Amino acid sequence: MKILLIKPETVGIFSFTYLVEHEPLEMEYLYTVFKNGGHEPVIYDRRYELCSLKKKLKETKPDVVCVTGYITQQEIMKRYCQVIKFYNDHIRIILGGSNVEINYENYFDSKADYLYHLSGLSNLVKLIDFIDSELKGDQKEKSYPADIPGICYRKDDNWVVNQKVIETPDDLPIPDRTYFYANKNRFRYLCFKPLALVKNSYSCKKACNFCFCTNRNSGRYACRHVESLVDEIASLDVDAIHITDDDFLVDEDYLREFIRSIRQKGVHKKFLIYGRADFIAHHEELIKELADIGLSLVMVGLEATNNDELDSYNKRTSLEENEECIRILSENGIFCAGLFIVHQHMTKQDFRKLYEWIASRDIVPTISVFTPMQGSASYKEYEKDMITRDVTKQDLFHCLLKPEHMSVRAFTIQYYRLSLKLAWHNRKSALYSDNNYPGAVIYIFKVLFVKLKRIFVL
Repeated sequence: MKILLIKPETVGIFSFTYLVEHEPLEMEYLYTVFKNGGHEPVIYDRRYELCSLKKKLKETKPDVVCVTGYITQQEIMKRYCQVIKFYNDHIRIILGGSNVEINYENYFDSKADYLYHLSGLSNLVKLIDFIDSELKGDQKEKSYPADIPGICYRKDDNWVVNQKVIETPDDLPIPDRTYFYANKNRFRYLCFKPLALVKNSYSCKKACNFCFCTNRNSGRYACRHVESLVDEIASLDVDAIHITDDDFLVDEDYLREFIRSIRQKGVHKKFLIYGRADFIAHHEELIKELADIGLSLVMVGLEATNNDELDSYNKRTSLEENEECIRILSENGIFCAGLFIVHQHMTKQDFRKLYEWIASRDIVPTISVFTPMQGSASYKEYEKDMITRDVTKQDLFHCLLKPEHMSVRAFTIQYYRLSLKLAWHNRKSALYSDNNYPGAVIYIFKVLFVKLKRIFVL
């Protein structure tokens, strides 16, 4: 059976920069399990491949199309479904990804045949086998995949939702990286390139109210065994590895075993991770050991510069822990990629104070706008107050709640002014040492051309 795997084009401001580009790891996992099952998968990465969807369908003649995406790509995924069904109504369409897993109801108005709302892949393979059997005519009468967990399917013009199950990433295969190695110079995080991704866990043990990742895998955190993780890292022919866990710094014993295994196997890589400030603040010696085996950058949610704001996000961290975290990372030569949130209650003076606080510390920051993302704990609290329901605006860079002390326009100006001032302040950081600014300008014009073209030809 021929299966087309579509990675949608990036939506929003990040589509205009190539400073951060990740390999399509989810597509590589799908490619692997389908190929292992005897099928013929093809990866179609629309971030780089400029041929139209219709042309790709003609070239590959797929029996099944799988599309994954984030909440900002929700509407374009639905448009794909329309184009595919118009081209050939017999092609089966499966939609998946983090947003489908959490907000599958959003896709009931699409032309998809199936929605996959799990984190793992074993039940997706069962669905593919079901479709394969159906297309081969092995089923003498119309049947439905009622016994496959984690899928939604159409029956008598209504959607049926099968129950979720708890899964473990230990069931994932080692992904086939053929696509990655053919295109590896595209993938980077600022100066770290080429950069490979490694998936190690589902969900998160914490419960920050602005994040919906904690609700994945039915809210149950699960991670791989250390040996499996380290073996995959050791097998990768790149120097920089991003372990994609929403929080890799979870368990002290697990991390010590990780360090031991990395040393034992003689692995020499640079690691990028997400971690929490409180863990770093209370485990200085462990962070030193991680730095010794290659920990080079931690994306850490500092979020705010006072305890009241931290408490409002249910972070369960303190400003003192944030300060200690910054010190420990700096003293161990680890980039502190600090993540901060601006919110609707801020004044112009608050924006100035935030700039001064960040600029006076050893941080390379990313500033996000407080976003009650659908699927997070904060969404129901703020849903009625949102000034737009456009999901493409849920990208952490748009004002979704009416500012208390200024207009939406003034807030947006303050936000981008703050972000640009901090970027200029950190322009000489080693993290930006590999930036090609003339090349970046050319890239922006190329993206504009492609976006204009796709208005007329999807």
